[in-house]
Amino acid sequence: MRFNSPPNWPTPPPGWVPPPDWRPDPSWPPPPPGWQVWVDDTPTGSKKGLIIGLVAAALVVIIGGVLAVSIFTKDAPQVTVSKPTKSDEEQIKDVVEKFQDAWNASDFDAFKPIVCEDAQQDGEFNETDFLDSREGSDDLDLSVTDVDIDGDDATATVENENKDPDDITFAREKGEWKWCEF
Repeated sequence: MRFNSPPNWPTPPPGWVPPPDWRPDPSWPPPPPGWQVWVDDTPTGSKKGLIIGLVAAALVVIIGGVLAVSIFTKDAPQVTVSKPTKSDEEQIKDVVEKFQDAWNASDFDAFKPIVCEDAQQDGEFNETDFLDSREGSDDLDLSVTDVDIDGDDATATVENENKDPDDITFAREKGEWKWCEF
């Protein structure tokens, strides 16, 4: 475990480790919500073998799928089925659900594509800060209670566990709604 001094506390000297009976100065402000004062710095093992295995398995599935499609569709007529288009409100609700799922799974790779470009330009938008914020935080149970759309901008009232409503901004980028606050 490594001591992780909050940004609103004085910076400790390099390599400083608090003694077992150490307590922060009572005049210091509390750490930011969700801040982990102690973080696990245990190095993770190599995942090279797992990655190679997953790539090999994916190739087998893809080749099998291509063969199956070519065998079973050889003489079949081509039919095009279009999916009904979802309303802007339904699309925003889908983004909120994806946000909740990415947060609850601590999955930054799923989180990143649903966030608007302006928010992604923020210096705090990175995997490390995302995972640090997620550590020790409860899972989300989000619901959308209201959506106000103005062209390519929208504001949705989002509640967690049917309480504490927040107005979240969204932007339509390249035809898709994106979450613009984190």
